Amino acid sequence: MNEKFVQGVVGGVLNRHKDLTLDKDRIQTLMVEIAANIELVSKAKKEGMKELEQKRNYDFIMNEMSEGEKEHLVAWRGHDGVEKMYEKEYLEHWKCELCGDHTHEVDYDYLGSGTNHLKCELEYQNEYNSYLDKGKQMELDFSKEK
Repeated sequence: MNEKFVQGVVGGVLNRHKDLTLDKDRIQTLMVEIAANIELVSKAKKEGMKELEQKRNYDFIMNEMSEGEKEHLVAWRGHDGVEKMYEKEYLEHWKCELCGDHTHEVDYDYLGSGTNHLKCELEYQNEYNSYLDKGKQMELDFSKEK
C-alpha cells in the first residue's frame, strides 16, 4: 500500500476528529476508523472505485443523519427512493406550530425544536422576555393565612 495514501487516510480521520478531546476511547475509535478506511481501499481495487465511493458516501451520510433527518428523507423520496409529490400527511407533519408555514424544505440549521422555524422560536422567546420585563408576570400574594 502506498505510504502517502496511508498518511492521507490517517490525516483525514484525524482532521474529522480535530475538535474532540483525545482520550482512550477516542483513540480506539480513530484506530477502527483508520482500519476501516484502509480496508475500503483494498476492496476498491477489487470492486471498482466508483461503486465503492458511492457506497462510502451513502454510508457516511446515513451515519451522520439524525433519525428525524432519515424519516424526512424517506417521506420525501418514498420507500422506493423515487421522488413523489408531497402528501398532505407529510406536509402537516412538517409545519411550524408558531406561524403555520410548512418547514419541509427548510435547512436543518434553521429549524428550532421539532419542526418549528428557528426564527419563529427566537421571536416568540423575545416577545415572552419583553412581557416578563414589563412586569406583567403573575404577581403572587404570600400573605399569611389567618
